[in-house]
Amino acid sequence: MFRKIKGQSQVIGLLQSAIEQERIAQAYLFHGSDGVGKFMTALYFGMALNCLSSSEYRPCGVCASCHKFLSFQHPDFIYLFPTVNLKLSSDGEIRDNEALKQYEAYLKNKIETPWQEFFFTGSTEIRKESMSQLIQRLELSIHEGQYRVVIIENADMMNTQTANAFLKTLEEPPHNTLIVMITERLPQLLPTIISRCQPVYFKPLSQRVIQDILFERFQVDSVLAKSAARISGGNLKTAIRIAQDSSSSSRDKAFDLIQMAAKKQDLEYLNQVKSRRDSADAIRDLIAYLGIIANDLCVTQYCLQEITNLDKSELLESLSHEQIADRIPDYLLLLDDLTRKLEGNVNPTLIQIKLFLATKYLLSP
Repeated sequence: MFRKIKGQSQVIGLLQSAIEQERIAQAYLFHGSDGVGKFMTALYFGMALNCLSSSEYRPCGVCASCHKFLSFQHPDFIYLFPTVNLKLSSDGEIRDNEALKQYEAYLKNKIETPWQEFFFTGSTEIRKESMSQLIQRLELSIHEGQYRVVIIENADMMNTQTANAFLKTLEEPPHNTLIVMITERLPQLLPTIISRCQPVYFKPLSQRVIQDILFERFQVDSVLAKSAARISGGNLKTAIRIAQDSSSSSRDKAFDLIQMAAKKQDLEYLNQVKSRRDSADAIRDLIAYLGIIANDLCVTQYCLQEITNLDKSELLESLSHEQIADRIPDYLLLLDDLTRKLEGNVNPTLIQIKLFLATKYLLSP
């Protein structure tokens, strides 16, 4: 199962060595950017410590214990994550029906399609009452595993009260208990929390690793896999979302913009923008694709086979001209600036108009 974690060989080697030498730290802090395998590695780590297989390849993924972990049903697996207010009872039952539905939907998404984002309808955090329930469960005996496994995702979303309530447990966890805390925002954790954990850094995934995963596991064609890998910024979840975008609509929209800009169809484009009302994510993907196309326009003049969008080579050749190489740097800087403005809640329509005008100038001979 560890072999399914791609691009993190150093981390996997560290954890496997800890298992083989029976030198498990009292608590680990998995940190790094989103979509690089932190949660799945934590889950497989806990599975390996409880795997019933006699094989050296642990976790096996097929024994009863592994199956229970994969379905989040193992009695010695505790998973804590930011939620809306669940209005927990003293015995840990969720008393708010709508919150219960969202909680169950989150878990279902995490088990079946963990690369897809899930959004609760209200503000989320790791609340003190949830942490109190966790601490109470840790006082009970282990049910059937060798180790009790606790995974706390987005640990930086503990408020100060919650973090302080957990400190004593983190200092002296119960025997045979593995605690893995996960965060993308290490500086937002209390220093007292960080100091009590063994930090494990997960690096961004390389474009080649993401491209291979998309091609092998999700049957994404090579052109789209290459584009999605370049746009993703080392985030597999982002790459999968882009690749699974229906008919790669973001890529199609980018080429539509390119062609309309080349033909100077200003009014047609403005009407299209007004009718579509694209989301911020869609515009962000559009900008990312335009960056790749701009690079292709430059590379086309020197080495056509090295471009990302090989299926569009004829169009790119027809649009490329001598001045493009000189204009590309300013164009890419503008794309970065528009991405930042999009995150700053600037009017999306204005951003798309600016995109069109800049692209029209780029393509003008």
